[in-house]
Amino acid sequence: MAIKNCAYCGKANPETVDHVIPGCLYPASIGSTVQRLTVPACEACNNSWSDDEAHFRTMMTLAGEANAVASELWKGKVARGFRAADGRRRFMDVWAHMKVVQTPTGERHKIFPASDARFIRVLRKIVRGLHYHHKLGHPVPDDLTGAGLLRYEVPEDITEAMPIHHFGRDVFEYQFETFDQFPDIPMRSGWLLTFLGNKRFAGWVWKE
Repeated sequence: MAIKNCAYCGKANPETVDHVIPGCLYPASIGSTVQRLTVPACEACNNSWSDDEAHFRTMMTLAGEANAVASELWKGKVARGFRAADGRRRFMDVWAHMKVVQTPTGERHKIFPASDARFIRVLRKIVRGLHYHHKLGHPVPDDLTGAGLLRYEVPEDITEAMPIHHFGRDVFEYQFETFDQFPDIPMRSGWLLTFLGNKRFAGWVWKE
């Protein structure tokens, strides 16, 4: 039997499995209809971002234009979270990232998740888990992983050459490319991540 290691820190014989795509991103209507992506993870790693993942979900539902999945999450899991014992703390964590912006119809409050360290930490964790899942090398150290808002349109000839993978298209889909064969490129892999149908981010893993 092959020895498994934690996808994130490399510990041998990890005690748990981690959902690479946080389970809290799946609303009740599609929660049991999608095969989830899991990787081996030690308890310490798995437990270290559980609170951040709930925060990540709330930030994701508020960012950009809402769709049916985001609306269902907001009315369901997010609303229940705000009513929980630590709900006020969770609300204030999100409110701290609200910014007032001027629009043609007046002032609006907008949220910018890419400026939130906890949000970006979960994005990096997802990239690390995907890197492990595709057998591109492991463990993937957090300090060799980056992620952020996809700020530039990727040329179609590049994206069309990259297969599209998904674990529930309305929740999460992704594309990636590897660069180990190119010594002049400092990245091992690059990732295009789309959440809730229209929220696009980029991720990357550096070569050591």
